[in-house]
Amino acid sequence: MTSSYLNGTTVNSMKQTVSDESIALEKAPSQSEPTLSLAWIESELARGRMKFSKFWRKCQTADEFVKGDFDFPITEDGTQIRLGTAHSTVKTLTDHITPPFIDITVPPPGPRGQARAERIEKFLRGANHRLEQDTPTRRIINFHMASYGVAWEKTEFAGNRWAEFPEPPDDSGDVGRYKEELDDVMQKRAISWPVVAKAVNPQQCVWDTNNQFNPRWVMHFWDVEATWVHAHFPGWGGPNDGTVQFVEVWTQSQVAYIAEQSWVMKPRKHGYMTLPWTMYWPQTGLVTLGNKPEDLYRGILDGNFDMIRAESQLASHYLDIVNKSAWPVTNFQGPPGMTEEVQAEYDQAPGARNNLPPQVAVNVQQVPEPPQSILIAKGVLDEALESNTAPSVTRGQRPSGSASGYETAVLSGISRLNFAAYVDGSQRGLQHRNEIILNIVQYVIRDRITVWGQTESGSIDATISPKDIKGHVVNFVQLNPTAPEERERTLNLWSTKWREGFVDHDTALREAGVSNAHEVQAKLLAEKFLQSEQIQGLLEGMAASRVPLLQNIVEAAGASNNDAADIATNILNTQGATQLPNAGNFQQGNQAGTRPQTPGTGVPTTTRPVMPGSIGEADLVARQISSPARDGSRRVPTSQLPAGLGR
Repeated sequence: MTSSYLNGTTVNSMKQTVSDESIALEKAPSQSEPTLSLAWIESELARGRMKFSKFWRKCQTADEFVKGDFDFPITEDGTQIRLGTAHSTVKTLTDHITPPFIDITVPPPGPRGQARAERIEKFLRGANHRLEQDTPTRRIINFHMASYGVAWEKTEFAGNRWAEFPEPPDDSGDVGRYKEELDDVMQKRAISWPVVAKAVNPQQCVWDTNNQFNPRWVMHFWDVEATWVHAHFPGWGGPNDGTVQFVEVWTQSQVAYIAEQSWVMKPRKHGYMTLPWTMYWPQTGLVTLGNKPEDLYRGILDGNFDMIRAESQLASHYLDIVNKSAWPVTNFQGPPGMTEEVQAEYDQAPGARNNLPPQVAVNVQQVPEPPQSILIAKGVLDEALESNTAPSVTRGQRPSGSASGYETAVLSGISRLNFAAYVDGSQRGLQHRNEIILNIVQYVIRDRITVWGQTESGSIDATISPKDIKGHVVNFVQLNPTAPEERERTLNLWSTKWREGFVDHDTALREAGVSNAHEVQAKLLAEKFLQSEQIQGLLEGMAASRVPLLQNIVEAAGASNNDAADIATNILNTQGATQLPNAGNFQQGNQAGTRPQTPGTGVPTTTRPVMPGSIGEADLVARQISSPARDGSRRVPTSQLPAGLGR
């Protein structure tokens, strides 16, 4: 009795201690949390396993349907055909919310913070692209979010990818060698990317559901070889072989590792100033009493498993009937002996001729058709599944087959409303991941960092430092659809709105799917600058002096080398003072005068030369004829008016 009483007292005391730690952790500021204890971790992990058990069973069911491993009743010796409806639905949703480039906007922190905001924005674009090249996670995360209704991603600093500064030498040390090592470190850092991301299956995690939108802690567990633990953490006292369960515990300010109920790494500050885990939650579930995970997190397949089973069952029955009745049965009727001989020699090949004795008759049994009720029932299930998940039009199909055009684009846009919650969840998650990246630069790296990435307009490189961030981690992410029909419709819509003056150019570009509107606008301004008359004149003059064909023409005409550049320039600019010498030009003193009072003094500057028969001549004649001053002499290049301008 005494022993039992003491054990019960000890258990109650431990429960009270764990409860006190939970209360202290919940009410503490995020960066002043109490140190985690092994008892609290084991207690929360055990409670989490019980709390998330139903949710994990739902996840396992979703995996079975996506992989095509589910079962359903069939007839004896029947064929079991598992349709890929579940995989197609999840894949379609994943494709729609995983565009290759994302649009990131960073608002300026103040009236004078526009330059800072642009540097942060450019850096985040490059960082997201670099993460997808080194440690791609977005597609797996969106697949988890579509299947389970929630997804998790860990973003952290990889110290092995970031070179450390050498120790400074003593007063009598080798300063030159120290500078060389320092330069080597700076060169390595200039091309290194020390941020990594990892998609984690929710079936391997338990987390704080009391704070739905901002969990205070996350525990990640998985099975690993004991040799791996010893290799990375030599001080661990666990077994040397076999498989052990490794547990990571992360809070807003601490991190700890345990294995086999013993410390692998005791709690310490991680320095990220936030929980380096991102929860992608589309909020497609229900908030029930106790925040039950199986109700909070619901994927796109939830509630449709029975219909997918029934759909596959009907398809299996239909194929069984077709297989058994597709080939007709031939019956032979006649006296014994003779009937067997005819049956053995009977040829059923197309076009074959068989000689039958009068005593033997051959009858071909009528083939039964599969009942249409099976197809009708399957059509009802298909329609119900499409209304709950992803309509076929999102895959570019109509009930009659593949289709395209404006009508289909509109239908695709309407059906995409089923994906709106998942698009929002992915956008919120990417925004939080961007905040983690900026915190890593400001609080962990604490130095300049350069990232190379790619956008729709080409490659970019961006350099940022902690003084550029200064705690400004606010950013907005927008995902654009990837369906070509919908992209075309969206592009036409916002292009029309901009032309008609409903929105500005920047908004039209972003809403139409351009992820880097500022860079596109800068390139448009550069193109307009190059197309201006002044710049074109300079470029044409420089090009004319370097074109070999023009120089050959000038030399063939007998011009001197000194005049070649001027003559070549004049070919492109007929207003110059020098003309290409040819038989049709008048010599000095015999040219048309610049004024009526001073004839023969040079090239006229009051009349612009016009090529006969050109559009310029037609415009000039039209202006002369339509002028309100009809009296007096006027310059008309030729009396032969072009067609359509008859007198």
